[in-house]
Parts: sequence; structure tokens; C-alpha cells
Amino acid sequence: MNIKTTLSAFAVSALTAVSVAAETLTFAAGEWAPYIGSELPENGLHTQRVREVMKSAGYDIELEYMPWKRSFEMTKKGDYVATFSWSRTEERVDEFFYPEVPVDGQTDVIFYSRTKYPDGLNVTSIDDIQAQGLSVIGYSGYWYEAEYQKRGMDMRTVTSPESAWKMLQSGRADILIENRVVGELSLKEVLGDDAGDIGEAAEVRSAPVYVLFSRQHPDGEALRDAWDAHAK
Repeated sequence: MNIKTTLSAFAVSALTAVSVAAETLTFAAGEWAPYIGSELPENGLHTQRVREVMKSAGYDIELEYMPWKRSFEMTKKGDYVATFSWSRTEERVDEFFYPEVPVDGQTDVIFYSRTKYPDGLNVTSIDDIQAQGLSVIGYSGYWYEAEYQKRGMDMRTVTSPESAWKMLQSGRADILIENRVVGELSLKEVLGDDAGDIGEAAEVRSAPVYVLFSRQHPDGEALRDAWDAHAK
């Protein structure tokens, strides 16, 4: 092979390498062990799933971690093309492109203070919580915040699992709705041997969670379609 042929082959090889190189996208996310987290193996179970699907579509995914409310709002504005993992609500459908295929299915349960209610609580819905006049705490941006607002209920916002579980344990609040797996894990991490001070009343919601693609980002709709094409 002469030098001219060798150089031509090298140029073709280089162009091919460039053409197949995956584009890197940055998604906004919050910390939500064991599903999403900067210190988790593979950055969490949901992150692993999202990376696998988008990799098959030709994209590498990086995460920028921030408070959940901020990740939601900045993606909504188009500063980020996507954020995960979020449930489906009527309000969000108008603000984001929802894919057909979810990331995962999730179950949310009602946690309550056994310290304050040693005989348990008979609550199975937000309507029950309201009817019994129970005080609620929660995280800003979660689906239940809109449900509380619709009913004119006050929700005291917490920013960390430590605050949430200790408020329940002390009896300063009655109810926290949380993902069952996330709740049971963080409860043990925060309260340790005192985790038994918190009880589970009932399952309140079972629903899929999704990657939300921004309607304000120029690539939002195309990436939503890419997700659906490769996630099935």
C-alpha cells in the first residue's frame, strides 16, 4: 500500500469515527436514592436505564444535579432538554413532551408518625387526610403538592429526608407521602434503630414515571421520539 492510499484510508477511518461518535446531552436531575444519585453505583437504577436507552439512540447522557424543583423549572424553560423521573399530571402534559414508554413504575405510600398515633391511622387517600385534618409535609414539585393545593390544604415543605423523618418522629407533622422503596431506605438511614417510630398507612398511588422532554428546547420533541423508538 502506497503513502497516498494509506493517507486516504486514514482519512476515511477518521471521518467514520467522527460520524459514529455519540453526542453528549446533559439532563437535569435531583438526588433520589436508589434511583438517581451522584454517589450511587451507575448513578442509580433509573439513570442506568436512561443511559442505556439513549445510548442505543446514539447519545451519551450526563447529569447535572440540583434541587428537584429547580431541575423541573429549568427543563420547563428549555435550559435543559430533559429531566427524570417524574409522574404524569395534567399540568405537566401541557409543559413537557411525555414519551409513551416510562422509565419505571412506582408506588407511593402514606407514612405517618407512630409516636403520635400509636394505634395507627386509617387513611388511604388525600381526601382521607383532609377529612381527618391531618398535617402534611412534602417536597416541592412532587405530584401531591398540586393535589393539596386543589383542596386548599397547607403543605409544609421539607428539603431533605432528615427533616421529613425527624418531623414525623417528633409528632410535628402527621403525614408524608413518599415512594415506598425510597422511603423505606432513607428512613432507615436517617433514624436507624428508631425507624419503627414511623408507620405505613396505605398505598396511595401507583403510577409510571417518565423522562420529561422540554417543549421549549429545540431538540425536545426529537429526543422524545428517539426515546420511544429505542425504549420499547
